[in-house]
Amino acid sequence: MATSRVDQKNRIVIDRKTRAKTHLKAGDTVIIEPLDDHSFKVQILDFASEKVEDDPFWQILHKPAKIKHYIPPEKLEEYMEEEMWQE
Repeated sequence: MATSRVDQKNRIVIDRKTRAKTHLKAGDTVIIEPLDDHSFKVQILDFASEKVEDDPFWQILHKPAKIKHYIPPEKLEEYMEEEMWQE
């Protein structure tokens, strides 16, 4: 286990062995989650391991569903009203 001090700009230096073991490099993004009054957990975000295009939310926004046939707004309102009365 390594120790480090917080400098005047509230930065923490992570020792070389820990950086090498966790593959942490300059510019990486980390999440710092407080656990209690005296400790916190650090998690390294690894954006390189996943493609953004594989994210289901990205797919929904960028690859909309194909419509089978066009329904005019007037007809859509009729369908919705009919369905409301059926309930």
